[in-house]
Amino acid sequence: MKRILAVLIAVMLLVAAIPATSMAEIVSNGDNKVYHASTNGGTLQVHREASLNAAVVTRVPNGTALQQTSSKTVKKDGHVWMKIKTPSGTSGWVSKKWVKENAHADVNTQKDGLNVRTKRSSSSKKTIIYSIPHGTKGVTVYKVNGNWAYVNYKGDSRKGWASLGYLRWALW
Repeated sequence: MKRILAVLIAVMLLVAAIPATSMAEIVSNGDNKVYHASTNGGTLQVHREASLNAAVVTRVPNGTALQQTSSKTVKKDGHVWMKIKTPSGTSGWVSKKWVKENAHADVNTQKDGLNVRTKRSSSSKKTIIYSIPHGTKGVTVYKVNGNWAYVNYKGDSRKGWASLGYLRWALW
């Protein structure tokens, strides 16, 4: 019993020592805003750290979708920096000066349309608002949460949740 209690206390102390921001980035299932690179035609540099002097980990084309991975921003070098993830999975920091909210995705279903729902659940047909046809291009994505994307199709006033697995990121 004493051994189990000692192990539990050690685990609790270890978890308490990990910074809150890194834990949030690892286990976050909250809504993450989606942006796209807006560089007037050039490429956007993704930096290892929030600084113009930091190493560039990748460059992405104008219009590329970027998922914000932390609500924390950093002011440095005259820029406001945000932490993002690219469609290829590369993480880094970009200046908010060179991004705009929302991104585009294409529907990538086998043959049926992609259901847009009132909530993040496929357990009930009652939650379906409408269906986006197979092969549709340019669906607007506002945010993601786990395996779900908050979307809008053709400017329809009805926004809702669609399975992220059936969307493929596209250039804006």
